[in-house]
Amino acid sequence: MSQVVDNLYTDKVPLPVATKTKFMNHVNEEHQDELALFVEAFADTKLSNEMAVVVAEVYSDGLLLEASVQNVGLLLNLEADARPDAVSQFFIEFENVIDETITLKSQYINLLQVASKKLGKQAIKQQERHFTVIDGYYASPNMFRLVVAAPADTPLNHAGYAYLFEMNADVSISHESTNASEKLQRYYTLRKAWQDAETQQIQGWVDTYIHGDTPGGNWARAALAGTQLKSVRDYPEKIAHLNDGQCLLICDETSIPTVANLLENWQNPIAPIVIVVTCDVADRVYLQDIEFSQTLAQIDNFKQHNIVHILNTPAINLPDTIISTIDSCLEATSIHIDKIWGAISAADAKVLRRQLKAQFDLSRQDMVMKVYWRAS
Repeated sequence: MSQVVDNLYTDKVPLPVATKTKFMNHVNEEHQDELALFVEAFADTKLSNEMAVVVAEVYSDGLLLEASVQNVGLLLNLEADARPDAVSQFFIEFENVIDETITLKSQYINLLQVASKKLGKQAIKQQERHFTVIDGYYASPNMFRLVVAAPADTPLNHAGYAYLFEMNADVSISHESTNASEKLQRYYTLRKAWQDAETQQIQGWVDTYIHGDTPGGNWARAALAGTQLKSVRDYPEKIAHLNDGQCLLICDETSIPTVANLLENWQNPIAPIVIVVTCDVADRVYLQDIEFSQTLAQIDNFKQHNIVHILNTPAINLPDTIISTIDSCLEATSIHIDKIWGAISAADAKVLRRQLKAQFDLSRQDMVMKVYWRAS
């Protein structure tokens, strides 16, 4: 499925710009870890942490990946015979050729599934699942919770496990949808899952941030008891790197369900530092009643000392405020950040990812900064 190529790879015709530009920008900015996974799985080449991987070109039958050294200073300090090649190229072949019926997105997801399976990692699953609404209520002033009956194989202890839900056809479509004929879908995290003691049924919470007239909020609030919810894709969040080391967690209202679940299932003996961003002070109550894991419950004043809140207003620069808050948390201690997991808006994640990389110099495996939403 892969072959190593040279810099004169010119025997194929690239896809039209309009077809691939958005895809390339998105993947190169947010999914370098997956591209490195492709190189390892299909080219049998494990890249060092100093190598950054990007999609250099897209063809109808595959991706041309380019790996280059990020840290030039480190490269120059290495002995000549220990230096990796400055630039390496890899052609990763699709399972099917892209045409009128085969999409670029579907072939990328297929590569991710095959690569993850080959390396024993969890991956996206394209499968239809059905949930039944049991109840709905506000878990905080702006977080609406659906209590659902879930499929029998639902993971009970995987924080951030998400489902791509199809919005009901009768739910009004707001400005977030640019084309009313497009299928409206949104990822939502399973905030918590458990097996009911009486019925043995798997149940869970799906929490939705309510912020005006949006498809997701309308969909959640319109789902009455007995409503059937359909998901077409599973997405397991990348959290395995948080099992050891000093971790930093960063979340806003869209990702706070993931962090809440992480804290309930935290096994790492080192307590994390948690930065929580909300637009309403009242939503801080969302984390007040969670049941911390046994590991965190034994730490005195964890909630007071390790969870730091930021009120997001138009007057602040959020990435800069997050960085200054982190600096304040670390200022009076000898703590060194080893691992990061965060998820916020696309614009803020792009800036914050760059700032955190410069400050902590973590590998792509140890610094996961996700995009959970995009401004319309």
